[in-house]
Amino acid sequence: MRYGYPLNAGLVTQPPQVLRAGELLPALVAQGQLYRLLTSMFLHAGLVHIALNMLSLYFLGSFAELSFGRVRYFAMYLLSGLASGIAYLYFGGFDTAVVGASGAIFGLVGGILGYALRRGAFSWENPVVRQLIILTVLNLWIGFSIPHISNTAHIGGLVGGALYGWLMAPSLYARKPGRTALPIVAVLGIELLLLGLWLFST
Repeated sequence: MRYGYPLNAGLVTQPPQVLRAGELLPALVAQGQLYRLLTSMFLHAGLVHIALNMLSLYFLGSFAELSFGRVRYFAMYLLSGLASGIAYLYFGGFDTAVVGASGAIFGLVGGILGYALRRGAFSWENPVVRQLIILTVLNLWIGFSIPHISNTAHIGGLVGGALYGWLMAPSLYARKPGRTALPIVAVLGIELLLLGLWLFST
């Protein structure tokens, strides 16, 4: 979420100096502050912002962790958050900051849908898939309708999560650590390549 509005518009905010230290601001990432791609995932612009994200994370995260296991769930969350941030670097405002976990949370939706697609379970008749599609469309519509919400980051997280879910599907029940790690390495490699290209072109 972009936060170019009064500090208490979200009822309560984290200290401005904390937000400035960890927000995702492409202009600063271009100067080498790559850590902002991670720290921005754990900062929020107000009480409403964090409450909505944590409520979504509770339900989606619980389902994803139960379905995929703790390690894959954690990897999906972080990789989706990175994908969200990289998408914002490419298509967001160069001098406009964003914070929030919503890109990573969109990635959990994408991961579940990507997994369902690879496993042949992606169908409107599947109640989980149907509800997630409706939820995604509704949230994207809200993002396009309300200022200060970055659908660029949301879509980036959704795509990153979907890619990981699709790659992870064949190895879900694998016992070998290498098969578990391969989708993580593949998605992270793509993200680092895209980040490198952006830095080179900036």
